[in-house]
Amino acid sequence: MVNERLIRLSLLLVGLLSIGGFGLDVKDFFVNKESLLRPIDVSRLENTFGRIDSSQLGGHLLPFDQYRVVQELNITGYVAPEPIVDAVEEVKVEQVYSADDFVVPFVQAPTGAWIQGRGEVAVGDEFSGDFYVIGETFELNNKPGILFELVDITDGVIALKHKESGDIFEVRIAVFEVESNLILENSESSPGVKLASTSMKTRLIEDNKYQVGTADYQQIREMSQEQVLQAVSVRTERDPFTNEVKGLRVRDVDDASPFFRMGIKKDDIVLSVNGILARDRQELFDSLKGMKESTLKIEIERMGGVRSLFFELPKVQ
Repeated sequence: MVNERLIRLSLLLVGLLSIGGFGLDVKDFFVNKESLLRPIDVSRLENTFGRIDSSQLGGHLLPFDQYRVVQELNITGYVAPEPIVDAVEEVKVEQVYSADDFVVPFVQAPTGAWIQGRGEVAVGDEFSGDFYVIGETFELNNKPGILFELVDITDGVIALKHKESGDIFEVRIAVFEVESNLILENSESSPGVKLASTSMKTRLIEDNKYQVGTADYQQIREMSQEQVLQAVSVRTERDPFTNEVKGLRVRDVDDASPFFRMGIKKDDIVLSVNGILARDRQELFDSLKGMKESTLKIEIERMGGVRSLFFELPKVQ
């Protein structure tokens, strides 16, 4: 009996002491509340990092912004390392080019020139290359990525500038060579006709002006109408609005013929020759056979523009 009372007394004393200790802690908190809360001003931290609505997180969790405050404080001092990126050395490919990469079949001075890449192949019925005006930037199909600018056109040459380096170089307008073994004099088919000594090649001497080589001239004189049509085939071209014949469209040109060396191109429309309208092939052919002039003027339409080509013929002695 004594032991039971002693146990109850002991438990009572322990309970009173616990309650008294808790009371003292509560008293101490309220007495020192201001000093305890001063190191962490939750309101200031919330205002600094912004508040986040935590109503969707559930009532058993603290407001998310309080967790965020602890994360932003970064009490561990951890700093993530910068990502390692392997340095890749840029390899610069040297741009190789020269004046020999260009072919200039004709120019339209002083405004522009038709420029091709040497060895370019035409696609379908289109010419290879393109027409560029002075100041225009372009690149060749066989030299992609290298930009050039047409800067000037002078007698027999054009000036181009490499855009990256600024280097300026000249390209000669095309000259068509004639093999020396084709030079004929006192031909058996044309007895008594001797050609005066002139250049052995057909060449462009001025803008749209050619000097016809002796071999080409002799060859043309000896060609029949059928041979001419085989070398440069044509068809009648009509005005799409009036349906009137306006000339003869060149369907194809044999690149081994003198007409090709004289600058005649596929899809040219021949409008007149020495003032004779090119409306009938037979009439035009007969007129040219009896021609006595030393200069030939052919008016053509090319790419929508009309131009005149002049040809100096060798003198007959």
